[in-house]
Amino acid sequence: MIYNANPLETPVKQDHSQLQTVEFRCPDGSADIYLLLAGLTVAARHGLEMKNALELAEKWYVDVNIFDDQHKERLAQLNQLPVSCWESANMLEKQAEVYQQYDVFPESVIKGVANQLRSFKDEKLREEVHCNKEKMQSLVDKYFHCG
Repeated sequence: MIYNANPLETPVKQDHSQLQTVEFRCPDGSADIYLLLAGLTVAARHGLEMKNALELAEKWYVDVNIFDDQHKERLAQLNQLPVSCWESANMLEKQAEVYQQYDVFPESVIKGVANQLRSFKDEKLREEVHCNKEKMQSLVDKYFHCG
């Protein structure tokens, strides 16, 4: 991608085939840094303790551009991340046991975060703004802050 964004950059051949990777989709500045890092640590620990980690890694490994039409079948095999705060709350509650293991997160924190996420009442937001440019622009103006 660096060469697409910077066409004057000279390509360098490197073998990355043996590198381990972790995908961390960085949240915005509104995230609670303490919960964020604790959650990331729990996720890493959970992955290391999974009995079928290698099978899952092979199942979810993606080595193609899933947004290319020729690979849409592969895209359809992948789970989708939550698309709203409401769905995120549901997923958090579904996975609560992992976060509560070893007493890292108390039940009250899980419930509190889920309640906070649901308070945004965005369960149907995507459908509401899908074809409504004015409403979408209003939300962007109100909630999207850069810098």
